[in-house]
Amino acid sequence: MEKTYPSKANLSDILKTAFTYWNKTLFYQIAFSLLYFSLFFLGYFFLFRYFGLWDALSPYSELIKTDMPAFNEKMQDVAKLPQTQGFVLGIFILLALINPLNVGFYKIYRKIDLKEPVVMNDLFAGYLGFDFFKFFGFYLFWLIIFSYANSLLMLGAVWVIITLFSVPLMFFMNINTFEGISLTFKGLKKDFSTVLIAVIVGFLFSLSGLLLFGFGFLLTFPFWHAIIYTLYQHIFKENEPKSAIKL
Repeated sequence: MEKTYPSKANLSDILKTAFTYWNKTLFYQIAFSLLYFSLFFLGYFFLFRYFGLWDALSPYSELIKTDMPAFNEKMQDVAKLPQTQGFVLGIFILLALINPLNVGFYKIYRKIDLKEPVVMNDLFAGYLGFDFFKFFGFYLFWLIIFSYANSLLMLGAVWVIITLFSVPLMFFMNINTFEGISLTFKGLKKDFSTVLIAVIVGFLFSLSGLLLFGFGFLLTFPFWHAIIYTLYQHIFKENEPKSAIKL
């Protein structure tokens, strides 16, 4: 089914629409943030103990108070341990398992467009059937590339931009990871400056909740998805992938 949207919108329209989605889904954003961070920190501390890093660091815990440079040197030694590499891989897998939660927001926003009732189960759309394996594989691939790209100046930011629409494209058009990246790249060429500014605003607003005693982050963190979905619906049409870019 093809949805018709204006082929090009100004920045104010995009931000206004994104804030509307965000404002209508505050309950689900709090639920998402609580679930996301709870699963992450539980998994993080489990992996930290499982790979023995707690025992490896505990002998040097006093150095934090007395000699921070010496503690940093010990940290570098611990980072070279084989179990540290296992821990890092475990974190990648953990994040790849949690991040399909992001997909649920795209289903929720679409149901708002269609004026359909939203339910809590919509938040778990990325875990249904084969979609789970598709999005798990995508996020694991994305995180591995991002970890290498992020160590090379601004390449991490470039990777974020060229994969910006991959998830909604994969969800709504049922395409694979590389088709999603290809279509994202083509879509960016339609109005790159507007996309870039909207992404920067969305990123800053998502982090702004940290200024509200930290707790506000539970509300602002998911705003990123509202920006992506709003940009997506102004750039793409949902029919055959080869003609998915609006002309």
